[in-house]
Amino acid sequence: MPVASEDVWKILYAVFRYLFPLLAVSLFFLVLFYILSESRSRREKVHGLPGTGTVGELVVLSGGDELDVNTWFPVPREGVLGSVRSCDLVIPCPGVRTKHLDFSWEDGTGLLIRPRTGCEALVNGVPVTCRSRAADIPLTHGSVLQVGTAMLRLHLFAALDNTPAPVQPAPAEAPAPVPAPAFAPFPGMPADSMSSQQACPPPELPDNRVPPPAALPPRAETPVAPENAVSDRPRRSDRWKEDLGE
Repeated sequence: MPVASEDVWKILYAVFRYLFPLLAVSLFFLVLFYILSESRSRREKVHGLPGTGTVGELVVLSGGDELDVNTWFPVPREGVLGSVRSCDLVIPCPGVRTKHLDFSWEDGTGLLIRPRTGCEALVNGVPVTCRSRAADIPLTHGSVLQVGTAMLRLHLFAALDNTPAPVQPAPAEAPAPVPAPAFAPFPGMPADSMSSQQACPPPELPDNRVPPPAALPPRAETPVAPENAVSDRPRRSDRWKEDLGE
């Protein structure tokens, strides 16, 4: 069996020395390209469908000359509300800072707002500042948010209401069942006329017995002739004589 020369082993060593790093770098760039393409396609889809990735909308109730009534703004799951175009929610009204507050959506609670330092907002007339706990005053379906001179009502796509459920009154206890009498009275007889300790006699049943057959008339007895009585009937020997003509 021929043995490979030393030059062949050197060539193979050089090839594999640079081949594996090249494959690792190629795999890294392939994964990076896939991630960037997926992110780009997702952004294009979000821009093409404004409702994608949003939880509801803010409808303008009053905003002065800067905002028309019934103008609505899509609300993403999280972002920044302010008066500049770089914000996720742009509210160009007096009293609204450049970046007024941060908001985020929490499942089962609602839209939580966190005003920045020196900023203030009202949720259903309750003031919220940077020192307030956001989870205590969430925005739910139908809540009114006031920032500056703008009043906005939140409409959620999946309505969320945190109002406590009405307390149902406890059901009234059912009356205790009245024990039935030990013995049922006869039909038409009041129950009070019978003592529960006295046994009720069985009702009288109609007599359905078959009556006995009618008595037969007595059988007439045949008179017995005395032993020495003479019978008028001819004897047998006499009948033979008559038949033979004797």
